[in-house]
Amino acid sequence: MLAAMRRVALALSALSAALVPAGSALAQDDGELRLMAEPHSYVDVVDAFDDDDPFDLNVTVGYRNRYQFGNIQREDNASAADPNRATRNWRDIAHHTHTQNILDVGLDVGIFRDLALWARMPIILSDDRSLGTASSARGYDANDFLRADADGDGDPTNDDPLFRVPFNSPTRSGLDYVEVGLAWSIFNQHRERELPTWVLLISGRLNVGDPMIACDGTSGTSCRQWTSSGDDWTRRDGGSDAGESRGTNALRIETRASWRTRYVEPYGGLLFGIEWPGSSERFFLPAGNIRGFINEQPPIIGQLTGGLAVIPWEDRGGFQRFAIDLRFTGRYVSEGHGYSPLFDALGTSNSPYLTELNLEGAPHPYSDTLNPGLRRVPFFGLTDMQQHAELGSRLMLEMRAARYVRFQLAAGLWYISPYVITYADACNPNVTPNPVTPQPGADGLPGTADDVIDPRMGTCRRGIINPHHRAAIDLPGNTFRVDEQIRTEISVSVTGMF
Repeated sequence: MLAAMRRVALALSALSAALVPAGSALAQDDGELRLMAEPHSYVDVVDAFDDDDPFDLNVTVGYRNRYQFGNIQREDNASAADPNRATRNWRDIAHHTHTQNILDVGLDVGIFRDLALWARMPIILSDDRSLGTASSARGYDANDFLRADADGDGDPTNDDPLFRVPFNSPTRSGLDYVEVGLAWSIFNQHRERELPTWVLLISGRLNVGDPMIACDGTSGTSCRQWTSSGDDWTRRDGGSDAGESRGTNALRIETRASWRTRYVEPYGGLLFGIEWPGSSERFFLPAGNIRGFINEQPPIIGQLTGGLAVIPWEDRGGFQRFAIDLRFTGRYVSEGHGYSPLFDALGTSNSPYLTELNLEGAPHPYSDTLNPGLRRVPFFGLTDMQQHAELGSRLMLEMRAARYVRFQLAAGLWYISPYVITYADACNPNVTPNPVTPQPGADGLPGTADDVIDPRMGTCRRGIINPHHRAAIDLPGNTFRVDEQIRTEISVSVTGMF
């Protein structure tokens, strides 16, 4: 009897032990997921003076490889004289590749609750660009389509090509820019659960490296420099200092938002960026601010981002989290003046159509006194480029391994739509010429209004001459474009979170 009673007691004890924890767990299950105290890294802002965490400091070091390729095409100038042609004919003349290896250094410092100061500094370990033979250029020599046709009559000259394929740029390296900004989390879902996380970022980029100079690295590095002396310019070839920075400053404004729902956190963002010349101003505005220039600045950028972070595992007590981040990005790049894939090749050309100085206006045939202050403009290799779109996707794996360490591994793929890269119009129609004043004619007798016009008009029917225009590359039938491009990006980074 005693043995039977002991067995019943043991069974009841075991049943109680099994039921009590289960009941406690049910009592704790209030239907809410126990989240960590910060959102996904895309919208996370480091804190200061926040409860038991008075100060936050994040230090990030990463490596990024960027590879971009596509075909360079030129309009078939044999059909340029046909005014009835409905479409352009493009010939593949080179295969463009651009490889960059970058060391990314970042710093985030908490200023106050949901307010942080951050800085980014990309160090270019290597930057390699080349123009190789296009595999699609079958049955013709690409160099035959690189000759000049300055009058646009479809009959190119017998001069040497503007440049020859293959062509290699020298390897560049150094510091491009330093970006400093503020991040403010206006709403934080982890403070007020009924509101989304909403972040505003404002940053400025300051170029710190030497601006790029057009160089030919095919057989030893030879760079081209222009030095001014009064109103004239002197060309000098040689030297090996190719520079590494685009030499521009920038302002970027971005807003981001997300909403965490159990194991997923969808997010979106909108970015606007504008650049202007810094140390490279002499390349964008040679001979000063000439009113005929249509494009004086690099393109403006607008970007829309949407993505989803999936968090299949999270340990709030151990400050650990694993997230899978899938992101899609659409970017609009406006028309602008800047560095195209043909920057080095055109900038070091020996063709007289690119080495001769452009004049701000057309000299008066009878009197130099009627041409006051006409400035001369050299060609540095920068060109006007057409607006285009870029579409990208990115997959990132993020591991918060411990309270103070986070790892990220990402791979991205971008598609860039075709766009013309020599796009400067001959005239700027947005500028009204100076009023016409009758002047003496060639015979010294009183003239009429037809005897003299604003010398900046040249042959323009509207507006004034655009000194950035080079007929050998900008006239219809002579233009270059980049066909569909693909860009891949692979990055890895580690962040210390203190």
